[in-house]
Amino acid sequence: MKKSYTPGKYIDISNLSWHQVVELDACSRCGECVKWCPVYVQDAKESITPRDKLRAFRKIIVAQNSLRRKLINPDSRLGRLICPKLPTEEEIKQAAEAMYECSTCRQCHFVCPSRIDTVELYEALRRALVNSGVPHIESHEPMVASSKAYDNPWVQPRSQRARWTKVAKKEKRIKDIPRIVKPPKGLAPPKPIRDE
Repeated sequence: MKKSYTPGKYIDISNLSWHQVVELDACSRCGECVKWCPVYVQDAKESITPRDKLRAFRKIIVAQNSLRRKLINPDSRLGRLICPKLPTEEEIKQAAEAMYECSTCRQCHFVCPSRIDTVELYEALRRALVNSGVPHIESHEPMVASSKAYDNPWVQPRSQRARWTKVAKKEKRIKDIPRIVKPPKGLAPPKPIRDE
């Protein structure tokens, strides 16, 4: 059953690898990613830059997992003074919206002096948001509803899937209609790639 996020609850980051948690703090804020980001070229908001996305999530995760919060009761007088405040619902919403404003082109990864694998990190953070019950951003609601109802984001019936390729061929957007290729029987399944 899907969790429902409520303000003051934690974003569960257990799906992030230790390497991805380190990457959240590895950003040197040099701005090299900003120079090459195609999304930033279209909409020059600082919140959509990789460095700002990482900063926003680092702030959320540090606030939730602060050693001070673990050692001192955050509701005590001392805790209210020195413990980091938990992120508000609005801060979580803004971080989630920024996380989805990425074309996942990997350009920032290629130019990053710290070699942060931004796309894999963004996918893991998106999964953490969904697993924690953070609601979909408003612009995604129709796409989510269509995917649940029709198994596609285009509000097209399942029975019309084969027609899409025929239309694409007719309009010369594809050369040939793809055929379903079945793997030969008796082959062992591919080995999963392990993260070391």
